[in-house]
Amino acid sequence: MMHKLRQLKLLILCVVRGRRGNPLEPAVCRFLITPFDAEATRASSHTYMAFAALGRWCYSFHNIDLKALLRERWAPLTHSEVVHYRRAVSLFSIVDVTTTLVWWDDKMAYLEHRITHGTTVCAIIHSRGAFFRGRDRLTPQRCIPGLPVSPPMDRPKIMEFWDGSAELFQAAAQPPNLHPPKEPPC
Repeated sequence: MMHKLRQLKLLILCVVRGRRGNPLEPAVCRFLITPFDAEATRASSHTYMAFAALGRWCYSFHNIDLKALLRERWAPLTHSEVVHYRRAVSLFSIVDVTTTLVWWDDKMAYLEHRITHGTTVCAIIHSRGAFFRGRDRLTPQRCIPGLPVSPPMDRPKIMEFWDGSAELFQAAAQPPNLHPPKEPPC
């Protein structure tokens, strides 16, 4: 329930503030760690993942063509996430989630979410995903007005991890061979 209320807050702020001009600028949102977010007295990993999701919503509300999203029924899909936890945050602390588009290609957009408490980095989450219309994947340039055709920045090192992990996942996704081949009788 708390997650949905935060999404509503982000949507209202987007409507009030309007669209941003540059999709390469970071989107920043701020949240209070409530008892609903904490295990005992500290925020844990699932809270950081939820905040990363809210960071994606914040970035989307400010940069995605919302009229086309509703008209054409685009659906966002997060393909995968890589998380590096640094530090837990105590109850009733305020954290900032800074979401930046760090790379894109014809298939996916790659985002970095930095969760900070003051000047302390609590977690860095990299996520990649795309928008779909039915079964058709949309290019990031189609969804984000003003996005250059190619990224002006260097390709992040996290991309190498994702390239290798895709191959490992495809191998791991194959059903296991539960029945060994029968040996021919002697």
